[in-house]
Amino acid sequence: MSLANNDYNWRLVAAAALPENTVITVDGAGKAAKFSGTSPLGIVVQPYNAGERAAIIRGGKLGGLTGFSAGALLRGQADGTLGTGGANAILAIVTSEDTATAVIITGAFLHA
Repeated sequence: MSLANNDYNWRLVAAAALPENTVITVDGAGKAAKFSGTSPLGIVVQPYNAGERAAIIRGGKLGGLTGFSAGALLRGQADGTLGTGGANAILAIVTSEDTATAVIITGAFLHA
């Protein structure tokens, strides 16, 4: 499936301030909120203020990562950040050519 037409990417109003590379879920009001352990929707690749329309990607590349090794499997953490720990769905994999970049694996995400 091609992601060229942006079918997998969403735009939702931010429920609160969202830092770069935050894992997103949808809150009860239908707004983008920090992931808290269930139902990841995607990832924001830039910071947003509450009330701004946030671009949420479900496919493509993330930049600006730090502290990860090539090949690391990234999962949403309870605080909405990306990390390697836990048993949540695998959202992205750090690329071998640039450890500051990760590729989002699929719009459906993978479960370990």
